[in-house]
Amino acid sequence: MLLRGLVVGSSAAAKIRRAAEQRLFVPLLSKPVIDEYRVVLTDEEIVARFPEITLELVEITIRRLRFIGEYVRTPTARFYYRRDPDDQKFIELAIELHATHILSFDRDLLSLPRSKGEAGRRFRQRLTGVEIQDAQTFLRRHGAELGIGE
Repeated sequence: MLLRGLVVGSSAAAKIRRAAEQRLFVPLLSKPVIDEYRVVLTDEEIVARFPEITLELVEITIRRLRFIGEYVRTPTARFYYRRDPDDQKFIELAIELHATHILSFDRDLLSLPRSKGEAGRRFRQRLTGVEIQDAQTFLRRHGAELGIGE
């Protein structure tokens, strides 16, 4: 989500990033999540494909998010997600800081709330009412109330 928000200025992800920077909602962060953002945004292939994403832009963006967001260094909540262990950090953060939404383009995460498997059941039990949405869906459903329409 953050990558699209930095690269395509008119995208739904960019609108959501700007809304967070204006404090229209509070992003939730943890050290594992920030570390993942840094790894993805400084990946050689990403940097080669999107030269506008400089190390300076990455650090400024992360600092801004840290400044406006709610941060927990290491969530104590645990959620085992065998299908995609790399996504566990996002779910654990949502549990720890009582998220209302998880925004992602990751298909595994997007399908989790409707999953009939054990991980889907545990997600629904531990994160009752939490929605996992992509940027376009979030804007369609909540953009007007945040003043950031589609």
